[in-house]
Amino acid sequence: MNITLEKITDVTAKLILKVEEADYAANMEKSLKNMRQKANMPGFRKGMVPMTLVRKMYGDSVKYEEVNSFVAKTIQNYINENHVPILLDPMVSEDQAQIDIVNGKEFEFCFDLGLAPQFSLELNEKDEVTYYDIEIDEKMVDTQVENYRRRAGKTISVEDYNGDNDLLRGSLVELADDQTEKEGGISLDTVSLMPKFFKNDDQKALFNQAKKGDNIIFNVSKAYEGNESEVASLLKIQKENIGEHTGDFKFQINEVSRFEMAEINQELFDAIYGPGAVNSEEEFRNRIKEEMSKAYERDSDYKFLLDLREYAMQKVGELTFPEEIMKRAILNACKEEEKANIDKYLQENVKNGKWSLVRGTLAENAKIKIDDDDVKDAIREAVQIQFAQYGMNNVPEEMMDKYVNETMGNKQQLESYVTRALDRKLMESYKKIVTLKHQAVSVEDFNKMFETA
Repeated sequence: MNITLEKITDVTAKLILKVEEADYAANMEKSLKNMRQKANMPGFRKGMVPMTLVRKMYGDSVKYEEVNSFVAKTIQNYINENHVPILLDPMVSEDQAQIDIVNGKEFEFCFDLGLAPQFSLELNEKDEVTYYDIEIDEKMVDTQVENYRRRAGKTISVEDYNGDNDLLRGSLVELADDQTEKEGGISLDTVSLMPKFFKNDDQKALFNQAKKGDNIIFNVSKAYEGNESEVASLLKIQKENIGEHTGDFKFQINEVSRFEMAEINQELFDAIYGPGAVNSEEEFRNRIKEEMSKAYERDSDYKFLLDLREYAMQKVGELTFPEEIMKRAILNACKEEEKANIDKYLQENVKNGKWSLVRGTLAENAKIKIDDDDVKDAIREAVQIQFAQYGMNNVPEEMMDKYVNETMGNKQQLESYVTRALDRKLMESYKKIVTLKHQAVSVEDFNKMFETA
């Protein structure tokens, strides 16, 4: 066996591997003997099939497998032992000569290598990156208090309709032109109405000061100004039939339900944070402000990571990539209809490839290592954020552990959390390495940065 690496450019090379019979013969013989021991053939006891017959039946396929296995292992070992900075898997060279493994004994394999561009990058306290401190004002706290009050609120039964968020339930009967019940018309025992959402103000006004037991005559089609979906949904008919029911309807109010937000009291504090965790409105607001600050700190950290990435990428400057080899790899992987967009995919791969190399260098310089605990922390953080969106501030430990363990066992999901864990450590490390230019910013202005990004 003889293997050589020929550098073509700074980012391309050819790897030439010459294979001799001695490189694979022993393993081939071993494989054939194993097959003989397991072979079941009519007329022969198990393990007693003549070797000549086994070689005749399986020799070609075993030889093919052993030669290819030897080539793959040898190339991988060479790359690892010589620290060849490959960017993508070796590709069979376009000028590779035809190889007849079945009839040959010695072979020469030629592979094209796409190499990672080399660069230097080291950040320190002389490097400045902006860090945005998001300001939490009282209005934002007020909004969150209202959200909690609404979440802990309840629906009660009342006598009078106040035109706000009250829900009316009752029967609905279609009327003829003389205001009597229409023969063969629509008659529904129970429907629900919220006149607040009528599009026509005149129809909405018919329900002013209504109370339980009243009969209100209104026009459904006018109320929703002909919106087919809403009319059909209320009348429980098909859209194509609403033109047959454009007259008045009588609605008898049997029930008025009102949603009341929770009072700001100990019951609310306990419902949100657990018994005794918060004991006054001041503590409640401070706790909310603390949570919001922590949540927005995550947003600030994320923006810092994006800005750190941009800063590092610009500091590295333009890099040359093995684009022709990358293009071949993309063409081999994509579908026929996607090949028209090859240049777009190539540029995306170049951009992502550059950041991958830069991120790896940043991590190496900061001596960042990722272990299982880091990945689990990343999963926990993601779960907490997800549940917080649904109002669950305290995720049960059993539920959290179950989700973490399931995710750790899912290879497809795990990769994204490994990246998340790495990004998190990069952010934490470089907040201490570079100089932070702190800049106060409102939530509105901070969000605008992403609108124009």
